[in-house]
Amino acid sequence: MSIRVICDSSQNVPESLLSSLNLIEVPASVIFGDEVYLNKVELSDQEFYRRLSALPKGDPLPTTTQPTPGQFISAIEQAKAEGATGIVITAVSSHLSGTYNSAVQAAAQESEVPVEVWDTLSASIGGGWQTIAAAEMVSAGASLEEVAAALPAIQRRINTFFTVDTLKFLVAGGRLSPIQGMMGTLLNVKPMLAIEDGLLKPLGRERGRKTAKNALLNLTRERVGDKPVRVTLAHANVREEAEAFVPVVRAGLNVQELYVVELGPVLAALAGPGLMALGTLEVVE
Repeated sequence: MSIRVICDSSQNVPESLLSSLNLIEVPASVIFGDEVYLNKVELSDQEFYRRLSALPKGDPLPTTTQPTPGQFISAIEQAKAEGATGIVITAVSSHLSGTYNSAVQAAAQESEVPVEVWDTLSASIGGGWQTIAAAEMVSAGASLEEVAAALPAIQRRINTFFTVDTLKFLVAGGRLSPIQGMMGTLLNVKPMLAIEDGLLKPLGRERGRKTAKNALLNLTRERVGDKPVRVTLAHANVREEAEAFVPVVRAGLNVQELYVVELGPVLAALAGPGLMALGTLEVVE
């Protein structure tokens, strides 16, 4: 059986792995006013941030929307045309997006090949590592049933922590009140967040950017200790800062593999440029 893995673009799978693991990526959409663009297809990350910085004061901030069932149907048809006899679809947490439901609707319409839809209960690289691990199993010859059976254990080995650099977007999205946003900005507060049971969970606040980044590392180390881990440092338009943080991460964790990736519009529209995430997958030896 020839298995293919389909994922959504908000999982931030590194481009090199999208290619080498033969993944099919379904894009979310980015909305600027009345204009809708497919993420990474019709609007690059660079153009998104350019447009974001050029927005006139008072204009609404961009929003995003999940892929449609039709987009997943097209991805399934592509996989079948390329020889797939079984398909795994991984989706961003169903508690954070309608992506999973779109994938389930698409799978329900497929009658020629079996389709397994997996709720990663995560976002960004927390879901991305699950997708990568599934695709690596497929490359090693695993069956559809074996991949589906392995995904719960893979999910339990994932840890993902976030910090944001600006409170503006959380206020605009209704996740903070204007008063909380104003006070947080005055005090240089950086919220710390984790993905727990498919939801964004606040973990506290740090004063200053450097302290917040160190907290990302400390939170991760509390979870994984000295276990070997595969690591992704994901960022929203702050690549140089993320690259500079890499040696600190390597010194603090037992890093087996590390990628620096751009979070892109889907999460940047939620929490703003400067968002940084540290995601790990514990390695089973």
